[in-house]
Amino acid sequence: MQLITNPDMLHISILPFHRQFSRILSNLRFVVIDEAHAYKGAFGCHTALILRRLRRICSHVYGSNPSFIFSTATSANPREHCMELANLSTLELINNDGSPSSQKFFALWNPMSCPGTVSNKDDNDSANKRTSPISEVSYLFAEMVQHGLRCIAFCNSRKLTELVLSYTCEILQKSAPHLVDLVCAYRAGYAAEDRRKIERDFFSGKLCGIAATNALELGIDVGHIDATLHLGFPGSIASLWQQAGRSGRREKPSLAVYVAFDGPLDQYFMKFPKKLFSSPIECCHIDAQNQQVLEQQLVCAALEHPLSLLYDEKYFGSGLSKSIMSLKNKGYLSSNLSHDSSARIWSYIGHEKMPSHGISIRAIETVRYSVIDKKQNKVLEEIEESKAFFQVYEGAVYMHQGKTYLVEELNISEKIAFCHRADLQYYTKTRDYTDIHVRGGDMAYLARISNNQSLKTTAQASSCKVTTTWFGFYCIQRRTKKILDKCGLSLPKYSYESQAVWIQVPQSVKNSVQKDFPFREGLHAASHALLKLVPLYIRCNSSDLAPECPNPHDTRFCPERILVYDQHPGGTGVSMQIQPYFTELLYAALELLTSCHCFGITGCPSCVQSMACHEFNEEIHKDAAILIIKGVLDAEKSYFEQMHDSSRNPGEQCPEFSN
Repeated sequence: MQLITNPDMLHISILPFHRQFSRILSNLRFVVIDEAHAYKGAFGCHTALILRRLRRICSHVYGSNPSFIFSTATSANPREHCMELANLSTLELINNDGSPSSQKFFALWNPMSCPGTVSNKDDNDSANKRTSPISEVSYLFAEMVQHGLRCIAFCNSRKLTELVLSYTCEILQKSAPHLVDLVCAYRAGYAAEDRRKIERDFFSGKLCGIAATNALELGIDVGHIDATLHLGFPGSIASLWQQAGRSGRREKPSLAVYVAFDGPLDQYFMKFPKKLFSSPIECCHIDAQNQQVLEQQLVCAALEHPLSLLYDEKYFGSGLSKSIMSLKNKGYLSSNLSHDSSARIWSYIGHEKMPSHGISIRAIETVRYSVIDKKQNKVLEEIEESKAFFQVYEGAVYMHQGKTYLVEELNISEKIAFCHRADLQYYTKTRDYTDIHVRGGDMAYLARISNNQSLKTTAQASSCKVTTTWFGFYCIQRRTKKILDKCGLSLPKYSYESQAVWIQVPQSVKNSVQKDFPFREGLHAASHALLKLVPLYIRCNSSDLAPECPNPHDTRFCPERILVYDQHPGGTGVSMQIQPYFTELLYAALELLTSCHCFGITGCPSCVQSMACHEFNEEIHKDAAILIIKGVLDAEKSYFEQMHDSSRNPGEQCPEFSN
């Protein structure tokens, strides 16, 4: 008997109702986990603890002890990652590649300069004079389809996917109209039956090409692919190779073409291609001892079977006792009051009938907006609430399978957007900004001993509120990228609770930096450099955290701080763990910046450019970042020296950090 499932079903349906699956769990011999490299970051933390819950139930209730088999790719630490994922003490690594493959040609395509055209990372509306990367990819896509090559064009956003398909269909309509219906888009948001149909048609050869997001990066066999196109860097070396690996799986030569945007990161790889091909694949990081995630999963585990320090520490680690006490104080657990604390049995007494239903292991949003074609009364797509206001608002141009629709009405109370089909030669782009509102935060005078040196920090950590505000949108002509109109927009703000850690930049440091360099660009670069080094101190994934990135079109006041925050709603507890290491991170970031011999104020991917920057690495200044970090470290040192002196002379304060 076989059971095909996923971590979500284990978490919500199988483990809470494990007695209904007793026959399977009693005879469970093997657990096979495919695409193990996908289980990283916050999602990986949850999955690791769900697998511990599975092993615990199998052992305690059903007397089974299954073996684990992992299939993974594009990871620098596959053995270590999989051992941590399932809490295994030993694991044999089989790393001989026996998959059928052949020669792969990899081309870097940098659009040539061309007066009168402009491009941008997402919608091609910047003022840099270059041919449009979107147009270039579309021409390449159309050319490949016309030559009988089966191709996937990978794009970094849903909107780019639709634009590439639309441009490609326009090209094919003129040169090979019989091929227009043989290309389509594939992305999240489409109905499940539509996605399955596209997969079947592509696999069977009915479709020649697909413009896709990373939804086709793994997990789906779409048959033989001749070529892949990559519009912009996908965010990691691992993702780039995972996408390129979709082609050439039938022992035939294949082609991958990376088409660059004009942003600093893409242009860096165009200038130094060896950096791209010699860079190591990223490691996968998870932290199964993350206090916040552990407590959430322990509540679920206690409902499934009472907890015991004596028998369950081997599954949940040394943090079990602390977490149980915390959950007891919060009213989730109750014990049998045994005199021997290690023999106590802790049972679930929480108010939620099924706590797993209230814990999202992927931070997936449950609130979605339906996009309805008013004329056909058909649901075209469902969009997550956090993305809806970027795509569907009154006056927005919405795209579906390369076709344009005009949004007539957005019913916020009913979560419905009504639109109608319209042949429009412009697209729309929101004008928005995101603020991080920190709440309180206790000044920490923490001392750690490292290399025989006492390190202290004034870094603060607390809850925060992440808020996106939309105030207008542009209407942009498709081919010329000329802004046709600027429209106002009145939409509710979108907010979620999270956690952040930050350090204040003294006013004197800001004044000094501004004499020669732009201050906000320096803050942006400094936060990127700091973020790069966090995995050296805390087990986490790059997707767990986000820096405070200034919007290039936002001219409001810039907070005088270096800040990173958990970018998952509710927070994951990672930023809280950073606080004691903040000064060490600043010293390490300074060393990273000063030792990197790249050219230009925008730095490189090794120092200040982030592959996951929300603002595409715009407004970056490496030299300003160096001065800011030096100034903060000097102020830190001065502050604690004065604190030491004031302990002898009460009443004195360091003016740099006094309120």
